[in-house]
Amino acid sequence: MLSILPVIRQRRERRLRERAVADQRTQRTVLGGGLVFSALLGLLIILGAFAYASLAADLPSIEIVPALLDPQNGLLLQPTKLYDRTGQHVLDVLAPQDSPRTYLRLDPQSPLARITVALEDPGLYQHDGFTWQGLEDPRDHPTLAQRLAADLLLWKEPPSLRRALRERLLAWQLTQAYGPDQILEWHINTANYGRFAFGAQAASQLYLGKPATDLTLAEAALLASTAQAPAINPLDAPQAAQQRQAELLAWLEITDVFPLEDLQQAGQAEVEIRQIPPGLPPVSQAVTSLALLQLENTPGYQRFIMGGGKILTTIDFSLQQEAQCAVRLQVTRLAAAIEPDCSLSASLPPLPSNLFIDAPAASALVMDPRNGQVVALVGETRLSGEAAYMAIGRPGTLLTSFIYLAGFTRGLSPASLAWDVPGEQNAIENLDGKYHGPIRLRLALANDYLLPAGQVFNEMGSAAVLQTIRPFGLEPPAVTDITSYLDSQQRVSMPMIASAYSIFAANGVQAGLPIYNETLSASVVLSVSSIDNQPWLDWSTPQTRQVTSPQLAYLINNVLGDESARWPSLGNPNPFEIGLPVAARTAQSLDGQDNWAIGYSTSRTVLVWMGGGQIPPRVTAGLWSALMQTASRTATASGWPLPPGVTRLNVCDPSGQLATEACPNVVSEIFLNGYEPTQADTLYQQYSINRETGLLATVFTPPNLVETRTFINFPPEALEWAVANNLQTPPTAYDTIQPAPARPGLALFAPGMFESVSGPVTVLGSAGGEGFVSYRLQAGQGLNPDSWILISDGSAPVENGILGIWDTNGLGGLYTIQLVVIRNDQRVETTAVQVTLSGP
Repeated sequence: MLSILPVIRQRRERRLRERAVADQRTQRTVLGGGLVFSALLGLLIILGAFAYASLAADLPSIEIVPALLDPQNGLLLQPTKLYDRTGQHVLDVLAPQDSPRTYLRLDPQSPLARITVALEDPGLYQHDGFTWQGLEDPRDHPTLAQRLAADLLLWKEPPSLRRALRERLLAWQLTQAYGPDQILEWHINTANYGRFAFGAQAASQLYLGKPATDLTLAEAALLASTAQAPAINPLDAPQAAQQRQAELLAWLEITDVFPLEDLQQAGQAEVEIRQIPPGLPPVSQAVTSLALLQLENTPGYQRFIMGGGKILTTIDFSLQQEAQCAVRLQVTRLAAAIEPDCSLSASLPPLPSNLFIDAPAASALVMDPRNGQVVALVGETRLSGEAAYMAIGRPGTLLTSFIYLAGFTRGLSPASLAWDVPGEQNAIENLDGKYHGPIRLRLALANDYLLPAGQVFNEMGSAAVLQTIRPFGLEPPAVTDITSYLDSQQRVSMPMIASAYSIFAANGVQAGLPIYNETLSASVVLSVSSIDNQPWLDWSTPQTRQVTSPQLAYLINNVLGDESARWPSLGNPNPFEIGLPVAARTAQSLDGQDNWAIGYSTSRTVLVWMGGGQIPPRVTAGLWSALMQTASRTATASGWPLPPGVTRLNVCDPSGQLATEACPNVVSEIFLNGYEPTQADTLYQQYSINRETGLLATVFTPPNLVETRTFINFPPEALEWAVANNLQTPPTAYDTIQPAPARPGLALFAPGMFESVSGPVTVLGSAGGEGFVSYRLQAGQGLNPDSWILISDGSAPVENGILGIWDTNGLGGLYTIQLVVIRNDQRVETTAVQVTLSGP
């Protein structure tokens, strides 16, 4: 029997070998996993280091904050100021007073401090200066330290996830370095309490007339609620500010920040708001408003206005003062009020006699079309003074320029004919209540006649008109008729209108800055810097874009610059005639409550708005005239030369077609190449008239009674208007036909008068007599033919015989057969008959 020990030994050895292999495999797996984990951990550490390095790259030093708010010479304690374009004249101070702000040493237990913490950062003393809450919104700054970091350290960076992370890193650093009490003090010294009162000390003095250290609980609640909504402050919105204060005190009752009894007493306490004594007003608050409006969407806007800044505007200081004075003067003249002393009084044309406007208003803007910079602007001015905003009016007929431009782009020209006569029942009416008959588009645009504009609008279609005007930065309503287009209640700002017309002045190029959207806008800001001349923003170099072609711009400029073209409405001389090459026009809303004058040279655009009543166009144009003459003293105007692609051609007025002998008035007109007229004028036509009867002459009318007169061929729709205005129309009836009696050697016997004939026609008669030289037999169409067909001629007398045979095949209608006899004393005698050809 074999022993089993070797078998058992073999099995045990195999199991040991298998266990060893498994142990080795496990060791290798663990070792490999450890290596992978170590590699991943190392990679994460490296990536984290790179991420931190990226976040920390160029990270501002937190030491900037205490330097900015140094109580002795901190930059933020100096108010930001607006200057004219030279930097020599202060236009406005963004602070309650023109002096450095006083730094507030804050007691953390003061009512204002405790309310601010409860309201804006309840976890101020628990967190490390930041929270991850709100990370998805880079514009949200949940803690006071984050707000300081965003407003004072990262204000140049646009909102992004990266900035949000950097903001939290800086907030942590600020808190670690300076502590929450200092963070709170800095916040209260930089918070916006409205009316450019930054810091509680400035706000307390402005609204309450006392130091912030003396604030009661009720007063602290008023300031803290104002900081939440600076526009709702005790001076601009007193009732709303008090309501917000009451709501804040009521909210505090559900917290444990103050004893309930103290809050109830504060709710019953009356806070006395300080009455601001009149101080030195800014040069123009409208300049400030427009400048801040254009800056408010730029990164760092809050930093600009907080303090330590210098905003250099585009304003010409001298021109600004003269413009304000001229606008005030025109307003007071209209209301028969006491007139201010103004250097431009001699430049303002006299007002129409007996003109009185009870509550007139005016606003003005002057800009440079070459760069889109506003050099003067006057806010809406009434007898009570100048407002902090420019007029926003209904453009009305200012939009007709773009209707004609749409027509010019599609083949019309300033010479194109329009019929300004009564027509469709619902057609728009002219502002002067009159009709002007056949008229070139040049005169229609220059005089603001609306019926021709309506015809062009209808011919082009509203879609084409809107497509033309939108690139100019204007957005009228999408309507299908011109009345709705011009009578829209939509209001447009003056900078938008001035910028649109400046495109024509600059040969189709718009200059400006993309402040609001892709359309370039007129700018009132040149640059922003710190008071120690560190550049923050530079808008001194404009952007440009081609909006329309130089050729189309020239057509508009040439029409609006045509002095004689506007004489029918404004007279001669008129306020637009200032001895400079300018293009100008007046316009108004259809109800006459918004009145405009817009005009420009190559270097200045002046826009004037007047309202408050039915103001004659010459009055608005008069204010424009004074401003343009003043603005042009330092800006050379060169005019617009004829560009390539535009042809000047003599044509008949008003048809715009090639002149004929009948045309009584030939004018020089301009056309885009390829759109010049090729047809002779058909509007004027000469007619032979019996001067005694006024009827159309025939071959039977005695020659001594025939005279040539020129008439306008009125279309059917204009005939009624022509008759109503006693305009001569060509006669339609012919002179009475009285066949001449037969004379010796001069007679036609056959065919007879009014006989119907066809085919070959044998003409019988006599041609001879005393002094006979020759005869000619001819035929012409109509009663008084313009041209003749020779039938026969001869030098031998014919007595009661055949004068000729006329082949009438292919002819039809009324014809005249005329016999002409020439005698040796140069006398010419004629006789004729009328026949009707029956046709082929």
